[in-house]
Amino acid sequence: MRSLVISDMHLGAWTGDDLLAYRWAREALRPELERADEVVLLGDFLDLLFSRIEQAFERAHGLVDLLAQTLAGKRLVWLAGNHDHHILVRRLESLVELQIATGEAFEELHERWRAGFFFEAFLKRRLPDTEIEVAYPTYRIGEVLLSHGHYLDGEVSGSVPNRLLQGGFWRLAGGHTPNPTIQDYEAALVPLTELLFVTAQLPTGAGAEQRIQAELRHLASLAALAAAPGRYAARVGHRLVEWLRSGPAQRSQIAEHGLARVVGPGASVLASVRAYARVCGHLGWADEASCLVFAHTHQPLDGVMVSETSARPRYWNTGSWIYEPPTHSISEYLDYLDHNWPGSAVVIDSEDNGGEPRLLELLASDRSALQARFRSPDPPSPVHLPRYEDVRRLLHR
Repeated sequence: MRSLVISDMHLGAWTGDDLLAYRWAREALRPELERADEVVLLGDFLDLLFSRIEQAFERAHGLVDLLAQTLAGKRLVWLAGNHDHHILVRRLESLVELQIATGEAFEELHERWRAGFFFEAFLKRRLPDTEIEVAYPTYRIGEVLLSHGHYLDGEVSGSVPNRLLQGGFWRLAGGHTPNPTIQDYEAALVPLTELLFVTAQLPTGAGAEQRIQAELRHLASLAALAAAPGRYAARVGHRLVEWLRSGPAQRSQIAEHGLARVVGPGASVLASVRAYARVCGHLGWADEASCLVFAHTHQPLDGVMVSETSARPRYWNTGSWIYEPPTHSISEYLDYLDHNWPGSAVVIDSEDNGGEPRLLELLASDRSALQARFRSPDPPSPVHLPRYEDVRRLLHR
């Protein structure tokens, strides 16, 4: 049994270059899809936080066609990330609405609900010969436990999710618990992702998001939410109306990830691995599996350990398929090359290396060629490489 795990395609996002919308990138991935018995989409398949929903599905058209061509008689598993988490919110809402409309119990409605829900119906229509499964927040393959990894944002000190998790929601709920549950992490996640989703669906969604995120950077203390939630909510609501009424902002190629992903391009991998290890400890996942695969940070990892004193568990990260480089300096771009280069996946083969995950870097040759160019006497300027087509042109691909 060979499972291919890919994540963070971010199809439709205006924040970077969604590579799998292009034929050349899909052809690089095709051989691995053909070899796989099962493909796991480990979150952020679509970007509904930085794209209108129609645009995201349109950008996914080519990849979905490729999945249909390569996965006949096989299995596709989809897990939500924070950027397509709204699909799960709608899925739950549709069940509640169906129960209210029919008065029937969940057991009687289950199959009708699944068949009628738009996302599963979309996948079954486009991949009629493929078994489809929706799983969340984890999926297990042998001794390997997979999850998107967005709960780690709540464990990064000072981040918006961390402040909500540590202060606001626990105080509002009447007490602090030392070990967060899945419900706690979700409570810190959903308000932020739903705000970004709603904003992205506006006619001028990208501009509105840029203005909102720029202003949110100036709201220094979210502790006010815990101290006076009504007053704080009114304050944010008033600011939001002002932002949406304001004039258009200058468009930027790079998003402010503070609300959507706290680990920025080029950042060190150690902090994110330690944050995810804390999540796995709180939720008991580290006791359930010796190998833990996550995504979300766009930092490909191949079996790293949190400390040298403990050999297990080990951590893998799928990396991403979105190109979102910092263009301010050569040093920042080199950090991006080292830590965030796109075009990777994780393969889990039950007949290879005891079923232990293995990182695949399908665009590693481009990274190596770029590193050589940056070490040359006449290195390129990162400002001239804002999109991957610029990289391909520089490397004569």
